[in-house]
Amino acid sequence: MKIAVVDDSAKDLSSEIDCLTNYISKNKLGLSLNLKINGFQSAADFIKSFEPGKFDLIALDIIMNEINGIQLAKMIRAKDRDCHIIFITNSTEFLIEGYSVFAVGYFIKPISEHEEEFKKTFEFVCSKLEKNLELPVTVIRNVKLGVPYKDICFVDINEKHKVRITTIDRELIITMNYAQCQEILMNDRRFLECHYRIIVNMDHIQSMKEEDFILKNGVKIPISQRKRRESKITYLNYILHKND
Repeated sequence: MKIAVVDDSAKDLSSEIDCLTNYISKNKLGLSLNLKINGFQSAADFIKSFEPGKFDLIALDIIMNEINGIQLAKMIRAKDRDCHIIFITNSTEFLIEGYSVFAVGYFIKPISEHEEEFKKTFEFVCSKLEKNLELPVTVIRNVKLGVPYKDICFVDINEKHKVRITTIDRELIITMNYAQCQEILMNDRRFLECHYRIIVNMDHIQSMKEEDFILKNGVKIPISQRKRRESKITYLNYILHKND
């Protein structure tokens, strides 16, 4: 995940980067993989580095010299319609203008003194960013891949005791052990461990039976007796609230 933070105050910029880094590292394991946060102390410096698709999230201070955050956001939107923009502000003066560039929220300065507001805003943004997460894996012959979470149907252990990822269109045997894979995927609410060493992506479930989940591709995923009640409750809650 790549984040840019633009703020012409060196002190605020450092604090904002620290807050983002600490929160993601402690609360968002999936987003913390390959996390890179770039700080820019002026809009001009950012413009020199920017290109479409380079950043997943851009946090912009609104009140800056020469080019302010709103102006910079309009320049970004002219080239990149998909990246997520958050404004950093200690003033409500520009709130309406912020919506004109499809900002997803606001961080109130200083972030360290507005932790609850920061958490609420960032959790909302995370729900959007996590849809595009990829699991970094290494397969045979040391080939490194990024497997989109959305394409993973389920993860299990094959007959050779290797971790196997079954996606929409292929099977991958990876070098990561099950515990590592479990720690990463189970931080994303789409995934459910419904059986010993079997993790299913609930977005791929077609129906739920007494002892199995039936996936959209027809594959049956067993639900262990020990996990049956918990798995069914988790799945039903996910279906009811997946778009919240």
